[in-house]
Amino acid sequence: MIKVIIAEDMDILRESLKYMIESDPDMEVVGLASNGLEAIDLCRKHKPDIALMDIKMPKCDGIESTKHIRAEIPSTKVIILTTFEDEQSIYNAIEVGVDGYITKDIIPNQLQQSIKTVVCGLGVVNRRILDSIFSIMEITPSVEDDNQKFSFELSKKEISIIRMVVEGKSYKDMGRELFLSEGYVRNILSDILGKFHLKDRLQLAVFAVKNNIFQ
Repeated sequence: MIKVIIAEDMDILRESLKYMIESDPDMEVVGLASNGLEAIDLCRKHKPDIALMDIKMPKCDGIESTKHIRAEIPSTKVIILTTFEDEQSIYNAIEVGVDGYITKDIIPNQLQQSIKTVVCGLGVVNRRILDSIFSIMEITPSVEDDNQKFSFELSKKEISIIRMVVEGKSYKDMGRELFLSEGYVRNILSDILGKFHLKDRLQLAVFAVKNNIFQ
C-alpha cells in the first residue's frame, strides 16, 4: 500500500485529490494538511511514501516544507502539485530536490501513475514544465561560445545509461539491458553525476537533452 499525505490549502481541492488518489486500491491518503507546517508534522508521524505538496501555502510554503522533509524523513518522496508554472517556482523546487513537478490540471489516472512512478524511484515532470526547465537550468559547463558543441569524455556504457535515464527506465531495466547488476548501474550513474557536478537523475536528463549527449 502506497501511503500519501496531501498538503493543499484549498479544502475542496484537498478533498478532491484524496478521492482521486484513493480511487486506486493500491494507495491510501494517511493525512491532509492545509499548510507546510502541518505537512511536516504529518510526515514525521506517518512517514509516508509520498508527500503531494502545493507550493503556495500559508505559514510555510511547499519549498520550505520540502527542505525539512528531505532532512528529517528522507524516505518520503515529494511531488510538487501546483498551478504555478513560473520559472522561479520551478527552479526553487528542483533546487530543494523534489521528485516530481506536476500541475493541478492533471487527470486522475495521470496523478495515480505519477505517484507510482516516483515511488519506483523515477522523477516525474509535466511536459510544459520540462520546457521551462530547459530555459532556466544553468547546469552546462562554461564555454566561450554558447553554440559550441560540447565534448564529453564518456564511454559507450555511460552514454547508454544516460539515454536510459532520459527514457525514464529503472535501474533494474538498465541492468537487464546492459547485462549488469543493478548495484553496478547505480555506481556508474553516481560517477556520471559527479563528473558533471549534477545532483540527481532529473538534472542529468535535462543536461543530456540540452547538450545532445546521446544523439
